[in-house]
Amino acid sequence: MEKDFITDKFNSVDFELSPYTGMTRQSWKEAAEHILSGIFQYIHSSDDALVIPRQETEKTYPHKESFGAKLIAEQKAEKFEGLTRTMFIAAPLIRDNPQISICGIELKDYYKKLILRSCSKEDPLYVGDYESLQEASNYENPLKCYQQTVEIGALVICLWITKNAIWDTYTKDEKDKIAAVISSFAYATTEANNWHLFNMLGLAFLNMEGYPIQKDVMLGHAQAILDYYVGDGWYRDGHFFDYYSCWAFNLYAPIWNLWYGYEHEPYLAKKFEERSNKLMETYADFFDRDGFVQAWGRSGIYRNATTSVFVGNMLLQNSKGDPGLARRISSGALLQFLRREA
Repeated sequence: MEKDFITDKFNSVDFELSPYTGMTRQSWKEAAEHILSGIFQYIHSSDDALVIPRQETEKTYPHKESFGAKLIAEQKAEKFEGLTRTMFIAAPLIRDNPQISICGIELKDYYKKLILRSCSKEDPLYVGDYESLQEASNYENPLKCYQQTVEIGALVICLWITKNAIWDTYTKDEKDKIAAVISSFAYATTEANNWHLFNMLGLAFLNMEGYPIQKDVMLGHAQAILDYYVGDGWYRDGHFFDYYSCWAFNLYAPIWNLWYGYEHEPYLAKKFEERSNKLMETYADFFDRDGFVQAWGRSGIYRNATTSVFVGNMLLQNSKGDPGLARRISSGALLQFLRREA
């Protein structure tokens, strides 16, 4: 590792505590603030949606050829994804310090307000519900899936992390509005791949918060995920197989175990745990000696997410991962991206 780079970026490096990377817990928090500062420079007021400027319009949505109901659905999803994916970074900071501000905007108040607006039908930022999106397209495709299904998975994880600071501060009526959107997509048609996990997390969150759920629906999704297993801790992503699938299955399934599986589906939870632990036997070999990640995946951010597999394993009741090695690899992989000025 290049000491000059991280000592310039962070105030909290400690090469005695972390001789390989210098990264401490405080360094990770500084890294999160650094990234969020880059994102929030595009926000001019606390009412603005988090939509980051982009150059590419062929692969990512809203697609340049989209129009009508499809364009509206994609625009809604774009705003929802901007909210939930950035909250992945913000949520731990809010949990640690509910008063934290970035670029003059208090994160807790911003996300609390934008989440509620996203789930309020009368608001311009409303992300929609499955039925209304289908109705807008005249039910052109009765089995159509929407990106919002993915984002409710991110949303409920972030609401769980910030439970005391955000979720518990909503009124019952406000919680019901948010729960209605979560429920709509949790029960909706989903893709035949890792997307089942987002339905599972949505339902599990509702169950934790006292909302009744259909347990047979939950069981069907969980069994589908287990059926994708191919051995050695790896899953195929529906009909496809790529490295991206590894962390998706081995982060979200352990969270599901915590929220629902251990209590309500112990047999299935045990299977998810066994497979995560099996992966730990070899997964560290996937990184080089600095913790750097191979140049594969759908985007730079997804490549960095490979280290979340270690996080998932550490959440299990009987984790077999090596915490020290996981910490060293995760910090190294984070620096692989942060040390690039772009």
